[in-house]
Amino acid sequence: MKKTVRKSASIRKGLQNLSPERKLDIWGISLTVLGLLLMISFLTSQEGNITGAIVLLLYRIAGYGAFLFPVVCLMIGVWLIFRNEDRLPMISTGKLVGIILLFFNLLTWIHLLTGGGWDLAKAGGGGGYIGALFERAIVRAVGQVGTFVVLIGWLLMAVALTIDTAIPDLLRGLKGAVSKTGRQVAAQTSQITQKVTAPKVAAPRVEPKKEVERTPVDLDGFTPISEVQQANRPVLKKKKGSEDEHPQTEQSKKPQDAQEGSSLRAGLRDEPLHPAWKLPQIADILNAASKNESDGTIDKERAKIIEETLLSFDAPGHVVEIHRGPTFTQFGVEPDLVQTRNGNSRVRVSKITALSDDLALALATQRIRIQAPVPGKHYIGIEVPNSEASLVTLREGMESTAFQKLNSSLKLMLGENVAGKPVAVDLRDMPHLLIAGTTGSGKSVCINAIISCLLMQRTPEEMRMVMIDPKRVELTGYNNIPHLLTPVIVDSEKVIGTLRWISREMDARFHKFAEVGARNIQDYNNTQPSKLPYIVVIVDELQHLMTIAPDETERSFTRLSQMARATGIHLIIATQRPSVNVITGVIKANFPARIAFAVVSGVDSRVILDQVGAERLMGKGDMLFQAPNEPSPKRLQGVYLSEEEIQRLVHFWRRQAEELKAAAPTPQVTQSMQKVFPVGETVTEVPLFDSPEAMDEDPLLKQVIAYVRQEERASVSMLQRKFSIGYNRAARLVDRMEELEIIGKPDSGSGVRPVLDFGDEEKSE
Repeated sequence: MKKTVRKSASIRKGLQNLSPERKLDIWGISLTVLGLLLMISFLTSQEGNITGAIVLLLYRIAGYGAFLFPVVCLMIGVWLIFRNEDRLPMISTGKLVGIILLFFNLLTWIHLLTGGGWDLAKAGGGGGYIGALFERAIVRAVGQVGTFVVLIGWLLMAVALTIDTAIPDLLRGLKGAVSKTGRQVAAQTSQITQKVTAPKVAAPRVEPKKEVERTPVDLDGFTPISEVQQANRPVLKKKKGSEDEHPQTEQSKKPQDAQEGSSLRAGLRDEPLHPAWKLPQIADILNAASKNESDGTIDKERAKIIEETLLSFDAPGHVVEIHRGPTFTQFGVEPDLVQTRNGNSRVRVSKITALSDDLALALATQRIRIQAPVPGKHYIGIEVPNSEASLVTLREGMESTAFQKLNSSLKLMLGENVAGKPVAVDLRDMPHLLIAGTTGSGKSVCINAIISCLLMQRTPEEMRMVMIDPKRVELTGYNNIPHLLTPVIVDSEKVIGTLRWISREMDARFHKFAEVGARNIQDYNNTQPSKLPYIVVIVDELQHLMTIAPDETERSFTRLSQMARATGIHLIIATQRPSVNVITGVIKANFPARIAFAVVSGVDSRVILDQVGAERLMGKGDMLFQAPNEPSPKRLQGVYLSEEEIQRLVHFWRRQAEELKAAAPTPQVTQSMQKVFPVGETVTEVPLFDSPEAMDEDPLLKQVIAYVRQEERASVSMLQRKFSIGYNRAARLVDRMEELEIIGKPDSGSGVRPVLDFGDEEKSE
C-alpha cells in the first residue's frame, strides 16, 4: 500500500516538473484520442463500456448537440499538437470563451426549436440538460418572443468573440456576404434565363448585321454632334471588353481615357476636359514588387526565447500572436498569472517593458521596441527586427486592395504595417502632414513617394502643386511638370511671398464659395462648371525657413493649416531637425497627422509625437505614423521609390506638356483653364509674384519715410522710440528705405544714416 502511494506521489511530482510545453502536448494527444473514440462510437455501433457510458452521458447532457463534442475535442487536440505551426490560427482566452458561449447558444437553439421542456432533456433529445436549463430560464424570464431576441444577441456576442472582431464589423461582413450571394444568384438566374431563351434569339442570324448598318444613319440624322460638343460630351466608363453599337471617333475616346481612375471628375461630367491629359500606367512607370520568403522556424525560436527570458526575470508571459512584417516581427505577449501573498495576480506591464534591453541581448539584435499595450488587443507587442528585410514598393501598394478601395481624390500609400498589410490614407482627412527624422532615415524617400503617388492619380486639371526646397537638391528634379504652379522655389526670400500668395488664393476661394453658397471645394465643384483644382504645398526643409523668418513662417503655416482645408489646399512639411525651435507648439497643434522616422533621442521623439519610441526605430523607411483619429502611432515600413521610377514619371508628364505646347488647344479648353489660373500659352506655370513690392511693403513705410525726411536722419533706435515697434521691424524698415535709395549707409561709429532723397512737393501731394 505504501509503495502504491509513493509511486502515485512520484508520478504526480514528475508531472508537476514537466514544462508547460510538454503538458500541452499531453493534453493535445489526450483530447485527440478521446475525440476519435467518441466519433467512432457516434458513427458506428461499435462501442465499449467506457465509450458507451460517455456517449449516453453526453446525450443526456447535450442532446443532439452531443455530436459536436467529439468534433470540438478533436479540433482542440489537433491545435494543441500543432500549435507552433504558423498556418494554424492563434486561440486566445477571448476566442476560447467565445467558442464555449457559441456551443451553449447552439444547444439552447436546438432545445427551443425541438419543442423544449425537461422531458425532452431526459430522453436525450433537444439540447439536453444544458439546453433545457438555459431555455427554461430565458423563457421564464422574458417570455417566448423575448427568448429569440436574447438568443440572437447571445449568438452575435459569441461569434464576435470567436472570430475576434467588433459587432459592427461583423454586421457589415454579414451584409456584404448576403449582398454578394444575392448578386451571384441573380447572375446565375440571368445566365439560366439566357440559356433558356437562346434558341429563340439565335434563330435569325442575318438580321443583326442589318441593324448595325442602319443604326448610324438614324443616330446621325437624329442628334448631329459637332467636334467641340463631342469632346465635351460625358463619356460613360464601360466595362472591359464592351463596345458601342456605333463607331467612336478618336476625339471622343480621349476624354474617356482621362476620366478613368478619377473620382473627382466622375461626378463632374460637364467640365470641358483637355484631350491631351492622360494618367500614366502603373506597369510603365513603377517597378514590380519582389518579396523575400520568410522562414517560420525563426519566429518560433524567437518566441521561445522571449518566453524563457521573461520567465528567468520573474515576469512570465506567453506569446499568443505573431505578426511578421517586411522589416520587423511583432510578438504578442500576454502576461501570465503569478502567485503572491494576496493570491494570483497578473504580471505588471511595466515590469515587462523594463526588460527591453535584456530581451534585445537574448535575441542578439540591435534594438527592439515594446508597445504596451497594443491598442485594441489584450497583449503587449514586442517588435523585433528581421534578419532579412523585404522591400516595400510603391507599385505593390497602389495595386493592393486597401489602396483601391479607398475612395478619395488625394489618397496616399504610406507603407505596410506589422502584419505586412498595406496602409493607405486620405490627405483630405488629415488634412495636413508633418514629417520629421534624421538624415538617412528615409524622409526624402517618403516625400518622393507621396509626390509620385499623387502624380500617378491626378492630372493638372485636378491637382496643382507648390514645392519649396531651400536645400536645392531634393525637389528640383520635378521642374517643368505641368502640375507645378511655379518652378520649384529654392530662393528663401521668395518663400514668404509664396505663402502669402497661397493665403490670398485661399481667401479668394472662400469668396467664391460664399457667392454660390458652397461649404467646401467638393460642394463648389459639384455645382459650378469651372472646377477648382486641389493645391498641395510641399516644404522639404522647415528648419531653414524658421531660421530666416520664424515669425512670418509660423504665422503663415498656422493660418493655412487652420483654414485651408475647406478650400482644397493641403500642406506637407518636412524637417530633419525636430526641435522645439523648428516644430513649435503652434505648428504641431495644427498638424495632427505626423510621421516620425528614426531620431537620435527620446526628446526629439516627444517633440514629434508627444511620446517616446522613434529613437528605437531602425531607419531606412522605418516610421511611426500618427493618424488624426488614432490614440497612438502605428509602426510602418515606408514604400521605396527608386530614382529611375521618379525619372520615368517626370519624363512622362514633361512629354505631355511639350506635346501640349506644340498642339493648338481649342479655345473652349483654354478658356476653362484660365478660369482657374491665368495659364497663358504654356499651361505649365502661373506667376506667383505678380506684385512683390506691394506684397512685402510694411504699412508704416510711408509714415516712416515722411518722418525721416522731416528729421533729415534715420536709425533703428529712432524708429523704435517714435513708432513703438520692435527691433526686427524697425531694422526691416531701414533696410527697405536703403533699397529705395531714400537713406544711405550708416556713418562710421554710429548707426545714424543720412537722408539722400528728400522728395518734392509734387510727390508728397
